[in-house]
Amino acid sequence: MLLACSPSAPAPLAVPPGARPGASLPTAVTSAAPTPPAPWELSAELSRMHPATSRAPSEHLTGELDGEVFVNEAAGAYPALGPRRELAPGATLVERHLERGSEKIAVYFAMVKRPAGYDPDGGDWEYLVVAADGQVEERGRLPLCARCHADAPHDHLFGGALRLGSASAGDAGR
Repeated sequence: MLLACSPSAPAPLAVPPGARPGASLPTAVTSAAPTPPAPWELSAELSRMHPATSRAPSEHLTGELDGEVFVNEAAGAYPALGPRRELAPGATLVERHLERGSEKIAVYFAMVKRPAGYDPDGGDWEYLVVAADGQVEERGRLPLCARCHADAPHDHLFGGALRLGSASAGDAGR
């Protein structure tokens, strides 16, 4: 389970404000759709994607890993999005995280744009956390992901000016 995406992200609360200690807590919502989408096949999806950013230090996971973003054709406008442009349903972005100075994959974070109504407050994005072996560990309207991406300037996405081969340190890996 994710504990924080960036060094500046506040730690999740152990007990929500107003809850009584020891009282049962509501379970996290991990899927807004009445019927969850089919399991995600990482290897097949990645084989159809192209790199959108160069490898650079990632803003995820306290910045200790390198990241590189891959996109499918539906997300082809990334990372050159304007503030009012949104991606269409089916757009998929995957950030592959690698151990610094190594080719060893640590984890994948993915975003899949779902049809309108999936999560209107979250831009209708589904988030996935995928282990290095391709096993989906978490997916859905993940609150930690949604909290950070709510501040993104372009359809809940960071990295709007980053182009492959011309990485700028301020946008890398987001």
